[in-house]
Amino acid sequence: MNSNDYFASLLGDTTGGKSARRTTVVTQGTIAKVRQEQAADAFAAEREEMLAAQAALKDELDAQREACELLARDLALAREELASSREEFAAAQDATMKSMAAMSVGNAAKDDEIARLKDLLQEAQRTSLSSSVLLEKPPAFSEKFHGEAREHVLAALASAREAAEAAGRDRRARILEAVLGANPPSGELDRRREATLQILKDAGGFLDDRTISDLEKLGFRYVSGKNHHKLEWAGIRFPAAKTPSDRRSCLNTASEISNRVF
Repeated sequence: MNSNDYFASLLGDTTGGKSARRTTVVTQGTIAKVRQEQAADAFAAEREEMLAAQAALKDELDAQREACELLARDLALAREELASSREEFAAAQDATMKSMAAMSVGNAAKDDEIARLKDLLQEAQRTSLSSSVLLEKPPAFSEKFHGEAREHVLAALASAREAAEAAGRDRRARILEAVLGANPPSGELDRRREATLQILKDAGGFLDDRTISDLEKLGFRYVSGKNHHKLEWAGIRFPAAKTPSDRRSCLNTASEISNRVF
């Protein structure tokens, strides 16, 4: 197709230029103008597409910016709530520690008061018999533990009451029963007897360092011997096996101590 035919088709000529009733002269200026208009239309279309794309991109960026701002606000609120929760937890923990400390002090005070009342009770029990002028412990007599003499006297009175009842001595039995009723034992003598028997029973065939230490806490004194241990209670001594031997050894020692000491 030559240039005339091409521009003829652009101007609406569908006959290919063979049967046109009039002839249009197409100059180079017309061609340039048409091309310029086509280029302008194409540029305008591209510009509109570009502007539309920019508008869509701007909308998307605005939406993302808004979402980021919302996330930032949520994050700030979450941080504030976390900080508040940490402060509340710290305050609660501090209050708990103070409460526990107060409870500990209170329990210690209660324990001290209980110990004091026990001491007062033991002292009252110890002095009740002498206050009735029924007996008086000599001041120079030493005890292995507080109230030892009184406990032995009460134990002897209990045995005497049983003997009086067995022998038919009713009056003596009633008097002894009244005295015992007014002067209950503290139980310390029985406690030390049972503890001693248990320690020696657990020791087995001989006394080791731990057993000796436990006996010393009850009031015994350890005396080192050449072939045997010796345990002493208020001047009363008991030999004990120094090396592993018959299991009955410690049991025999326990029985002897129970009879001679308690």
